[in-house]
Amino acid sequence: MLFGSTLNRTIFSELVKVFLMALGALTGLFLLAGLIQQASQLGLSPMQVLTVIPLFVPSTLPYTIPATTLFASCVVYGRLAHDNEVVAVKAAGVHLFTILKPALALGVATTAVTAWLYYSVIPETQQQFQREILKDPEEMMYNQLRRERCFKPTNFPYAIYVRDVQGRRLLDMVLKQRAKARNPQSGAEVMTGTGYETVLWTREARLRIDVAEGKLYIDPDRFVIYNHNTHGVSQRTGPLQLDLPDALTAAEGRNRPMSLPWDGLGPRIVELEQDRADKEAKRADAWEKTARLPESDFKRTAQAQQDGHYKAQIENVTRMIRNVEAEYYMRPALAAGCLVFALIGCPVGIWANRADYLSTFVICFLPSMFVYYPLLLAGSNMGKDGKLPLGLGCWAANIVVGAAGLVLTWRLLRR
Repeated sequence: MLFGSTLNRTIFSELVKVFLMALGALTGLFLLAGLIQQASQLGLSPMQVLTVIPLFVPSTLPYTIPATTLFASCVVYGRLAHDNEVVAVKAAGVHLFTILKPALALGVATTAVTAWLYYSVIPETQQQFQREILKDPEEMMYNQLRRERCFKPTNFPYAIYVRDVQGRRLLDMVLKQRAKARNPQSGAEVMTGTGYETVLWTREARLRIDVAEGKLYIDPDRFVIYNHNTHGVSQRTGPLQLDLPDALTAAEGRNRPMSLPWDGLGPRIVELEQDRADKEAKRADAWEKTARLPESDFKRTAQAQQDGHYKAQIENVTRMIRNVEAEYYMRPALAAGCLVFALIGCPVGIWANRADYLSTFVICFLPSMFVYYPLLLAGSNMGKDGKLPLGLGCWAANIVVGAAGLVLTWRLLRR
């Protein structure tokens, strides 16, 4: 039986103690670094940071649990070897695999917990996190302008710059409208991604956000307008009305792959594939219409612009599909990493023969982290880019490190 002996119960108890201690410390470090980054990017207030801490913790655990499983295995089995308890066990005629069972049990338990977190807890807390920080999008935007002096989210046709923010007053605000190109056939305008076609400046302005209407209102004293055709002062007295950017709505957060529940991945992939099919049909239709034009420089330019525009859109949707598909492999791969680390931690800890935390950290923890996670990131990125099968890319780190753990364990048991 797994815990039928006092020795195994004692080893498992020590594993749990070291695991919980290391998990608390490492999760705290991850939490601090992650919240600082989120607060900087989103312009969160100190009160908002305190509110979202419980919602941010679950998303750090799939990265801290495997690492602390490895650390606990190395520390406990390193102590056993250092105190000659491994030698005593062998002298008593007990097979070494017997004392490895508690570590494998810890690996199985942490794998199950991590898989459960990914299945339901993390997607739900990620969506709650987005809802919490967007309870007051107006305050969040003011905080970001106060901190960064600019607001320019992607897929938003405007960029806002300010010299200073005093209370609710934006001083020397500059509103830049991104340049657009017109589709010769459909007449639709799309952002080019480079340059600005109109620049507006005002000495002072205020912001107002209406979430129900999905509108952002900018109320200036007067705008000074600069563009290709105009240079002067506007006569507008009312607020300037803009569509609310996705960064200030919950829609963007709901569609992030990490925020999707397990049973929501399939419908999201179907939705994106339909979007890609629609764009491919529009691309083919636009090419066919342009082909009917007389041969000229205008025709070749129109074809190149249209095709490049639709190609970029299709590639973007394809990347989104691959990112969602990767979740089918990344979630179980990260969970299985706990068992892989438990497997490799036992033989390395015994061979290291160290009883102190620092030596164990240097000998096993750091090399494993610099091997496993770079392999995980590189493999998953290559899988998303189509350079490797997606499943193989996401599981490459587990395969390499797991194989090393099996070899080391086999050699240990043969001693």
